[in-house]
Amino acid sequence: MQSGTPAADRSPDPAISPPQAPVARRVPRQRGRAEGGAPDGHRSRRGLRARSHRPRWALLAALALPVLGAVLGETTGSGPGWPFVVSGVLGGALAAVTCSRAGAWWVAYTPPPAVMLITAAVESAVGKTGSHVATGAVRWAVDAFPAMAWTEAAVIAVLAVRWFRARRTASGKSTERGAQHGA
Repeated sequence: MQSGTPAADRSPDPAISPPQAPVARRVPRQRGRAEGGAPDGHRSRRGLRARSHRPRWALLAALALPVLGAVLGETTGSGPGWPFVVSGVLGGALAAVTCSRAGAWWVAYTPPPAVMLITAAVESAVGKTGSHVATGAVRWAVDAFPAMAWTEAAVIAVLAVRWFRARRTASGKSTERGAQHGA
């Protein structure tokens, strides 16, 4: 046994070991509004408020345009046709232009199911389903495909342009900042 050291100091049992001093933990200081936080130190809800400023009419128009195009195509011809394709492209492009950055994923994946549902609803309302739902579904898929493909292409093109412009703007700002601070 070592001299001067009681056996309790070496014991692995915390009930026998002498109490240890609490470890001091650093708590981050609260940030004020000028430093990017709320004045009371809580997280800001700025992101939620920013989203509410997005035009809601654009979402309604993006959904209403293809419906109107499909109805117009059904009343003037034998199927949804070109009015449906053109209105779907316009609606998809409008949605892609007005969506938030996070909402771009939703907009990118929405055209195929939305176009299919609109085609099925309009053709069912007109009475083109026939006696069997399976043959009606094949007809809906064939009639919906051109609108699906062109709408998806338009949405991807608009989102790609937005992405490239944002990257170009961001890289331009960083080089300007570097030039200002470096001089």
